[in-house]
Amino acid sequence: MPPLYDLDDYDRCLQEYEGQASTYCFVRAEVQPDESVAAWRAIAEISQYNRHHLDHSQLYFGLCLRECEASLADLDKSDLAALEAGLLTGNAKVNVYLDLFSMEAESRKRHQRLTNACLNWRLQRQGFGVMAKSVVEYCNEAGRQVEDDAWNLTFYGILGALVVLTCLSSLVDLHLKRGRHDKMLKERDHYKTPPKSTAQQVLLTFSVARNWYRLNQEPCGKIGRELRFLDCFKFFAMFLVIFAHTNWVIYESAISNPQDPERMLHSAAGTLLVSGSLITVTFFVISGLLLTINWLAATRTMQTKKDTWSFVQYSLLFVKFNVFRYIRLTVPYAFVLLMSGVYFDNAGGPLWRHIFEREQLSCRRNWWTNLLYINNFVRTDERCLLQGWYLAADTHSFILSLVVLMLGHRFAKWSKQLYAGVLAFFVVLPAVLTYVMDYYPIFIPTPQTQKDSFIGDRQFTEFYTSSLMNFGCYFCGVLAALVYDQLTLRQYKLRELKCFQLLWFTLIPVGILWMFSAHPIFQHYYVAPSAIWGALYAGLQRNIWGFGLAVFIVGMAGKVGWIFRKFSCLPIFRILGRLTYGAFIIHLLVARIVLATVREPIYFGTGMMFTFILFTVTVSYLCSFLLAIFLELPVSSFLKLMR
Repeated sequence: MPPLYDLDDYDRCLQEYEGQASTYCFVRAEVQPDESVAAWRAIAEISQYNRHHLDHSQLYFGLCLRECEASLADLDKSDLAALEAGLLTGNAKVNVYLDLFSMEAESRKRHQRLTNACLNWRLQRQGFGVMAKSVVEYCNEAGRQVEDDAWNLTFYGILGALVVLTCLSSLVDLHLKRGRHDKMLKERDHYKTPPKSTAQQVLLTFSVARNWYRLNQEPCGKIGRELRFLDCFKFFAMFLVIFAHTNWVIYESAISNPQDPERMLHSAAGTLLVSGSLITVTFFVISGLLLTINWLAATRTMQTKKDTWSFVQYSLLFVKFNVFRYIRLTVPYAFVLLMSGVYFDNAGGPLWRHIFEREQLSCRRNWWTNLLYINNFVRTDERCLLQGWYLAADTHSFILSLVVLMLGHRFAKWSKQLYAGVLAFFVVLPAVLTYVMDYYPIFIPTPQTQKDSFIGDRQFTEFYTSSLMNFGCYFCGVLAALVYDQLTLRQYKLRELKCFQLLWFTLIPVGILWMFSAHPIFQHYYVAPSAIWGALYAGLQRNIWGFGLAVFIVGMAGKVGWIFRKFSCLPIFRILGRLTYGAFIIHLLVARIVLATVREPIYFGTGMMFTFILFTVTVSYLCSFLLAIFLELPVSSFLKLMR
């Protein structure tokens, strides 16, 4: 079979070539069926196992046009005409890229015939005997420079303002520290002590030293101490998310040995990778838990002599919860989104624009869907910050859960029936939708789907990222908080119950086995899963994981877990857990920058994979640290002043 990637030397091409600057084009090609050719039969045989294999009919060429012209110079017109298979027009996924790179329309017209003849000449010369239709995605020319526009200048202005504010705030804080005359107060205690006036609190919001101590601050109150293990959960769950997403961007890049990752997907490790999408459920459960804890705290501080609240009270609390959450999440999210759309000179190679600039163009076009948190169902083929689908689904779940909690508070007599009904409905709903809409029972991020950045993938958009399909897991977190609250009020000690301890420790191996429950569905091609049983599994897979995780969290909050709990409460996770949100919103940007710089196909091996993953994790958390110090923690401080 032809290799998936055939990339000319990018740097050599764009340097002076025989005294003239050259052009380098990235071309998408699709091999045309021809049963008489052995290469096509091999392509068809391998590509039919689409859950595990790439579509080997989709080829990617990096062509130096000067080299193409030199290769075809000795051919006459009839030979050139025989090498032209035509323009690739019917590939919907490729067309999304062409629409984003609409500024390249003139280059496509100018170079279409040359590039198509050139790549088909190479396929024939290499002895494959197949022909391919093609289309130019984009072309780069030597000396091309990027001019700063309004988007770039806005980012530079905001970045400069943050640096200035941080410097001024830090200097004011240093001045106040030196002006203290309390000898009993240690130097570091100055940064932990709240400023005396509101004006000073505002001035010191951006202080670097003060924000460092806020980041490293020990949890306050009994609930904070009992739930500090959640920081460990968040860190390791985020590590696994970055692991999966970096693998995806590697697929989007150029791979020289696709047969090795394809072979690996046929093993138990492949099933584990596919089922790894359950890790996202961890964040839904934790979000539901924290919402409910904050809700219970708010209701107790607002208790009045009246047994019932007015509609106005509920409305004000609803608005307050949503506005504060929106500001806290959106300000750093918007900054990363703005940074994702900044144009700068090609720092990479032939794939830079295919991997990184596509993200820039999507962010410039569809930024508003992210800020409105509707990006998991609006313009899903041109996603900016693809991981942002989680924030959208989490926002919808937050709003709906808050309404349910308010109804449960207003009609306390019927609250148990209400909560049970909501949970049952959202456990059954995924099963019904899977059956009616004919979804596959599990979400399978196939190699080709990942390579195409999930463009046009109905299973990803409607099944995996849908708020309706994930709300049951979120509500498991809500119920976990309600149970934890009742156990705390009644001073019930779970750690003294031997049967609960046995159940808790049993959840660990059961959870691992549950991740392999998708093995028969994922690995078997020859027997299609029953529609009824498939729908039932779709309704249970995520929700059982979410319910088990909720029980696990309640147990650990009740000090069950022995050495697991001690490890999860180590101080190092306090910082790492608080940096998780920043790492989440920025890690794909880091992975894209790293992998967009490759100039030739890379070898996809275990060592290379973990090198990229560990680098992405490290840089993502370092960037998250800067984001927290300069923006996230100052915003949090402002919100505390507004309460």
